[in-house]
Amino acid sequence: MGIRMKFEKIDSLPLYTQLQNHIKKQIDQRDLEPGDQIPSETELQNVYGMSRVTIRKAIAELVKEGYLVKIQGKGTYVSQVADFDSTNNIRSFTKLCIMQGHATIAEVLHAGLVKGTKEQCTFLGLPEDSEVMCIKRVRKVDDIPMVLETNYFHPVFEFLKYDDLRYSLYDILISKYHILPSTKGLNTVSIRNVQGEEAEALKVKDNMATIYNQVEVFDDKGKAIHIVEEIVRVDKPEVFKFYL
Repeated sequence: MGIRMKFEKIDSLPLYTQLQNHIKKQIDQRDLEPGDQIPSETELQNVYGMSRVTIRKAIAELVKEGYLVKIQGKGTYVSQVADFDSTNNIRSFTKLCIMQGHATIAEVLHAGLVKGTKEQCTFLGLPEDSEVMCIKRVRKVDDIPMVLETNYFHPVFEFLKYDDLRYSLYDILISKYHILPSTKGLNTVSIRNVQGEEAEALKVKDNMATIYNQVEVFDDKGKAIHIVEEIVRVDKPEVFKFYL
C-alpha cells in the first residue's frame, strides 16, 4: 500500500517521535510490508513537511528499534524481524540480507532438469527416477560467497530457467507466477565438511565445517513447491547470520 502521508499531530510530543510512531503503526498494520523500501529523507521531507533533522531522528530511532534497516548505497527498508516470530514462516534469503543490512546477488551454477532422488520424487508426487527441475546457486552477501543453495522443483517448473535467477527466487514465484511459498516442513540440519566443488563454490578450503540444512516448502494451500538444500558458511558471522 505504501507509506501514508497524513496523521494527526500532537503538540505535547516531539515531531520526530510522532513521525516515528506513525511509521511504526504502518509497519505493525502491514501497510508497509517487510522488505519494502521507504522513501528517501528528501522525499519524506516533502511528504510530511518536516525538517531533515526531524526525519533523520525518526528514522534513526526506528533503525535502533529494529523496525527499519539501512543498506549503504541502497536505501532504507522495513525489517524482517517481526516475521521471525512465526516458526513456519518462509524466509527469503534476499530479505534476510536486507534485514541484516547487506546486499546480495546469486551466481547461477545450474538451471535445468536432473534425475531426482527417491525422496525428491516422492515429495513432488512424481514416479521414482523422474527428472526434477534443479536450480543451483551460490548466494553472495556483499559479494562474499556464503551459501551454496540447491532447489528441486516439479519438472513443470522448468520455465524458471528463463528467468533472472541472480535475485530472489521467491519474488519471481510470487510476483510473476502467483505462487506463494507459505509453510515449511521440519528442517534437516547437520554439520558438513565441504570438499571439492562445494568448497570451490564457497571459496573455502577443503574440509571446512559448514551447516547443511534441508527443508521442504509448501504453498498456502499445502501443496508441495520445492525442496531446498543449503550449505552455509559459519566462519563469517559478521557478514551473514543464518536463521533456521
